[in-house]
Amino acid sequence: MMMDFSELPLVIFTTLSQMAVGAYVTMYLLGRSNHIGEKTISLTSKIVVVLMALAMAGASTHLGDPLGGPRALLGLTHSWLSREIFLMGAFLGLAFLYALPQLQKVRRCLGFCGSVAGILGIIATAMVYTLPARPAWNTAYPMMFFFLTALAAGPLLTAFIAVKAEGHVCKPALQMAELLLLLELLVTVFYPITQGANLNMPMGWLAVRCAVGQLIPAVMLHRQAAAAGEHNLLLPLLLVIAGELLGHQLFYASVLPYPLFPQ
Repeated sequence: MMMDFSELPLVIFTTLSQMAVGAYVTMYLLGRSNHIGEKTISLTSKIVVVLMALAMAGASTHLGDPLGGPRALLGLTHSWLSREIFLMGAFLGLAFLYALPQLQKVRRCLGFCGSVAGILGIIATAMVYTLPARPAWNTAYPMMFFFLTALAAGPLLTAFIAVKAEGHVCKPALQMAELLLLLELLVTVFYPITQGANLNMPMGWLAVRCAVGQLIPAVMLHRQAAAAGEHNLLLPLLLVIAGELLGHQLFYASVLPYPLFPQ
């Protein structure tokens, strides 16, 4: 079965933005609890800014008139799309300020405000797709999918950066990524089971998503967390990123519209 890739800019935007929010919140919380050092915080904050810039650039290519994107903010009072653009833009701005070494004295405030903006941004993104015209989306699944991406990929990215920046593994981030990957696997499996009538799901690609993007990385992370000595998180991180991109592609490509003539 051939998939429709017309929503690829949105696949890139949602995947990268949610991973960036997850990494930022993880960085903020682990920094507050002294589980990661300044090198990890500094590098993570910069990578988050790059990811968000790429995400926003990808989303802008989906607009018929990218330069007219700011006009979308006129609907803040009634449009979830406008709120998404505003909140994700605010998150990018706060993350950029957080990354500036000149503003270290107000980092705690920037970290908190950026985390709130990012979390609200993911909520707004999920609400954009909670549509009666798409029965499979008019459920809790969009919210679960998007937050699970943030909670699985974000901590893993932070753990990977900690290994590279400081030479040791951040076990809380690693364990959280492992747990959330397994939870995400369950949700991914139950999605076509509970919404099968409203989906045209390519089951072969779904199996690849579950095995390569969730189960195998979770097993690898479990072994890494228990291992002593050198840790290599590059392969599980790449598998998770590939899995999240595929998962978001399936999210867009498999949904069916509400039937005009329901039986």
